[in-house]
Amino acid sequence: MVSAKEMEERGLPRSFLVKIAKELIKAGLVGAKEGRGGGYYLNEESNKINLRQLVEILEGRVSAAVCVMGNKQCPMEGECQHTGVMKKLSGEIEQILEKYTLDDLGKHK
Repeated sequence: MVSAKEMEERGLPRSFLVKIAKELIKAGLVGAKEGRGGGYYLNEESNKINLRQLVEILEGRVSAAVCVMGNKQCPMEGECQHTGVMKKLSGEIEQILEKYTLDDLGKHK
């Protein structure tokens, strides 16, 4: 369990921690205990939480370009020659993020 105070001592602002923690709690990856001896804790083992999960919880779907997500914001949609490459690149980014876990972030290499 890690307290907000400990995170602040590591240089992370409390507001930043609380914002991220709220999203992770809502997604069920993190739990919180209030009061003396309280703090945040993982609901799953760190080696079972991949980086894609974290990125998508905190930032939304992983994509190399907005058009890959199906948003109709690009004026070139339907005629763009890059869509295929962007879809492939997005898939490869997802695979890389799935390969690494929260546990891997704690390893020093």
